[in-house]
Amino acid sequence: MQLNPYIFFKGTCREAFEFYAQVLGGKIEAMLTHGGTPAASSVPPEWQDKIIHARLMLRSGPLMASDAPPQHYQAPQGFSVNIGVDDPAEAERIFHALAEDGKVTMPIAKTFWAERFGMLVDRFGIPWMINCEGRQPAAKEAASSAAPEEFVVSRTFKAPREKVFAAFTDAQRMKRWWGPKGFKVVTSKMSLRPGGTYHYCLRAPDGSDLWGKFVYREIERPARVVLVSSFSNAKGEVTRHPMAPDWPLQMLTTFLFAEHAGATTFTVKWSPLEPTSAERAAFEAGRAGMLQGWTGTLDQLEAYLAKA
Repeated sequence: MQLNPYIFFKGTCREAFEFYAQVLGGKIEAMLTHGGTPAASSVPPEWQDKIIHARLMLRSGPLMASDAPPQHYQAPQGFSVNIGVDDPAEAERIFHALAEDGKVTMPIAKTFWAERFGMLVDRFGIPWMINCEGRQPAAKEAASSAAPEEFVVSRTFKAPREKVFAAFTDAQRMKRWWGPKGFKVVTSKMSLRPGGTYHYCLRAPDGSDLWGKFVYREIERPARVVLVSSFSNAKGEVTRHPMAPDWPLQMLTTFLFAEHAGATTFTVKWSPLEPTSAERAAFEAGRAGMLQGWTGTLDQLEAYLAKA
């Protein structure tokens, strides 16, 4: 038995399959129009060049589709087309390519079951899940005492790369969006240079203040920023997480900015800097919280970019 998805498009099957072949590396084996079949008489003249059957052969098997006439078309719901890959970098590449001009429903990131997992609806209205299970259990066991896997999350913004980069490297711009959802930057000072710092204070919804600090290591405009982030006090001294004393004292943080046809994919990579065993355990246990916090932060950035 073979189980394969069959997708219906609202007149965009050809464009979609040419795009999927490019992204997924497959070969289009069939692209039949209504006009070239006995079904031509059952569709209006403007529908003659629409696709009655398409077949894209991938390594895992065929993906098939057609254009559904307007009176028969229904928007996809209740399912997702799943893509499984072995390499996290390949998972991220496919995710960001499919997400271009679409909608991300779950940013791609490490989860408790996968090295990378993300969900999106592409620009043709098709829902996708990208899943990378990564290494096998034996390999994971061998690496259990090594440095923890970095936390990675990405978001694609409909804004040029220079604009997104500036949102992270200008104190006045960061003041308008930085921090988890509901938090506001009330004071900040930035010295954007290797060895320089960004020292800021966030005000929580309950009125309490939370200080943080960046120490910049590398700045490659407009593609990359590497820094060490930490909690701090008003004097700029590094402090522990106020509510989680075992949280890593310092985090090695990398911001990446990649441009795709006028849009920008931002990726943050986070890993503990020289962690103790307790800090390593806290980092691994805190992945869901990190995803929630960064999702809220990037929501605020998205709203800022839409208005800026």
